Amino acid sequence: MSGSENAKSWGTSVMKPSIKSTHRALFLALQADTKEFPGGISGVAKLLGVNGNTLSNGLNPDHPTAPPPFSTIVEIITLTQARRTVFSLAQLVNQVPMDFEIEDRSPNEAIALFLSLVSSASNALGVGSEAAKDGRFDHCERKQIEPLLLALMKSTSELLHAIRGAGV
Repeated sequence: MSGSENAKSWGTSVMKPSIKSTHRALFLALQADTKEFPGGISGVAKLLGVNGNTLSNGLNPDHPTAPPPFSTIVEIITLTQARRTVFSLAQLVNQVPMDFEIEDRSPNEAIALFLSLVSSASNALGVGSEAAKDGRFDHCERKQIEPLLLALMKSTSELLHAIRGAGV
């Protein structure tokens, strides 16, 4: 086998796709979050002290320029509170962030939350068990159980946060 045939068999003659095309959804999310910030991409660029055109091209998954450095991406996420971007990042590792604010609670509030959590869990499990008897959730059942499940996840997260932070 000649050198060029060997290179082809290992795929070295094929260019690796750019990170922006490989993770297009992530860059589209980052671009959209940045555009929605007051002043848009140029407003974010000004706050970060970078060139607006350079930032715009770096965020655009269809533009061949390199993406911004990781530190700049983190600054953009923090500055713009880039929820779409965070959700897209989580999906890269098959995770789903929960879209609710976690409140800080005192130890007493955490205990009250625990008691409330038991009640919420009982209610959600009861409604969910009844609805699942036929092996599926119809539109009305989903509409009924979804807020219960979200409340349960929120109260569980707040309880965990209180336990970890306050040493309950």
